[in-house]
Amino acid sequence: MLLNKASQTKSQLYSWGHWFSLSNMIIGFFISTIYWFAEPIPQTLLSQLYLAIYSIGHVAFLFFIGYLLLVFPVTLFNQPKVARPWAALVAAVGLLLLFIDALVYSVYGYHINLLSLDYIKNDFSLLTQNLPGGFKAAVLLLFSAMFVIELVLANALWRNLEKFRRFYINARLIPVVLVCFIAGHLAHIWADLQLYTPITKQDNLLPLSQPMTAKTVLSQSGLVDLAEYKQRKELTFDLSEQLINTPAYQFSCLPPLGSLHVQILSTRAANIDALVKAKTKLEPSMAVAKHWSPVSPHDALFELLSGMPAIYKQKAQHINNVLDTALITTNVSLNVTPDNLTRQLNLSQYQSQKRISDDSLFIRFQQIDELAAASGWINKPVDNKQILIILANDTKNTYGRILVKGELVELPKLTSNFDLLPTILEGWLSCSFYTNYGKFGHNLYSVPYRANWLVTADKNNIFVWYNDINTRIQGDAQMQSTDLTTGDLVEPPNMSTLVRAVNHLKRHLIDK
Repeated sequence: MLLNKASQTKSQLYSWGHWFSLSNMIIGFFISTIYWFAEPIPQTLLSQLYLAIYSIGHVAFLFFIGYLLLVFPVTLFNQPKVARPWAALVAAVGLLLLFIDALVYSVYGYHINLLSLDYIKNDFSLLTQNLPGGFKAAVLLLFSAMFVIELVLANALWRNLEKFRRFYINARLIPVVLVCFIAGHLAHIWADLQLYTPITKQDNLLPLSQPMTAKTVLSQSGLVDLAEYKQRKELTFDLSEQLINTPAYQFSCLPPLGSLHVQILSTRAANIDALVKAKTKLEPSMAVAKHWSPVSPHDALFELLSGMPAIYKQKAQHINNVLDTALITTNVSLNVTPDNLTRQLNLSQYQSQKRISDDSLFIRFQQIDELAAASGWINKPVDNKQILIILANDTKNTYGRILVKGELVELPKLTSNFDLLPTILEGWLSCSFYTNYGKFGHNLYSVPYRANWLVTADKNNIFVWYNDINTRIQGDAQMQSTDLTTGDLVEPPNMSTLVRAVNHLKRHLIDK
């Protein structure tokens, strides 16, 4: 009799676990709808239907896996008084993580990485830095409320198991979930094969999403010509269907205390160390750091002046010219050499170039391959603040250098082209922005910032820097990674890092 009662309890506990998991799938689905509004709503009815179907199937899959890994093993001990509160705790943590991840994705366009404590702390700090101080307390309160609700649900389900079981069976929820899971993946295989971007661009919308593709499923069957598939896939690497949407900005700046000289030199990589040594010998107070610029010198100039990735150059007319506005409001003139540089870069006309004032922003660019001539050009004395950027024009797999002259300047270990604009605006002109102006870089006159990764792109490739590894991603998603310290080919960084970087790159793009 005792054995029969224990067997009945175990059977009831197994059944309870399945229906408790299904109940949380429903709650998780409603939380997951936050992701729908993090990106522009799909324009076609088919892609909207796919979004709903795939969300149901994927969220159900996440909670089912969570049940199998974290709850089911506990039910094997046949202790309902232990299994119920444990399952409630797991469910509350899972729902809270889903909610926080949805907020992080809505703000920054990437998902939290549960495998890295540093990433979790960084994501949470980024999320809370512009929120009231009580936000963390509100999160704790929300978790407490979730846990209480889960406890009530777990106990109610245990006491009324047969009633809940009949309800879920009559509602056909399990067949609906299975159909949505299978249909979502089949729809993605078709969309990937047809390059139907309204569906394929939703690939990273949900956390841990890895929908099946035509390449992975059909390549072994011979039904897909992989060469043709890659060529067609490469055609999707453009901005023809997207617009740049930089946020409107309001700011105030202060007149500078003197002029600023920015010199940009493009030269052979072999010259860089000798040039830096000569310059620092002449001016020992200049701060020096490595500079990452994997694009061509022409594209690098665009990034330095606009603060935007080079791939945006084809839509430069849509970029707000925040630099020109700041120079005009502070009555500072812009002096660019060569004179037609901004026009060559497809940038809008700088009205500040027509001004005459006591303080000026001087931007000089030269391409000199001969070492002696390059050394003579950069070593001309400058009385005011100076920023010298040296770019390598014969390889993308090496570091350039940046040298900064000023009072108490401490540079980070690595800088990028995107750091110049914030340095001019926030460091030299002391601009205060009331809202985020969409910068990709950081002010070099402030506290040194350590980047976890850097990203940029030109019209053909995406480039990601991570731990001295430069990864070039082609239009067909083929990768080549090079160690910048040795020049050797290495394995690319993990996919989560690359996804974060690429999503950061696309954060100002919207569909037409």
